[in-house]
Amino acid sequence: MNILQRIILVLGAAVLIVAILTTPAVVILQGTHAKPSAAQFVQIELQPMISVATASMRAVGVIGATILLFFALKGEIKKRPKKTKK
Repeated sequence: MNILQRIILVLGAAVLIVAILTTPAVVILQGTHAKPSAAQFVQIELQPMISVATASMRAVGVIGATILLFFALKGEIKKRPKKTKK
């Protein structure tokens, strides 16, 4: 594993956390999924929950991109010798 692969794995983990935490919250109202306004939250105090389907789709996309980049950068990093004046 070279340094670029390690960087991709760390960045992928950070993006995965951000993707899951920024998933929009939904509230189940009478058996249907809805995104209520602020006024509705005042009238009925319901606990919003993260949409599992949306969070799963985002997570799979981020993990897939991370794995793709990880294997794309597989290989040795060759250092070029310094050029010296003759």
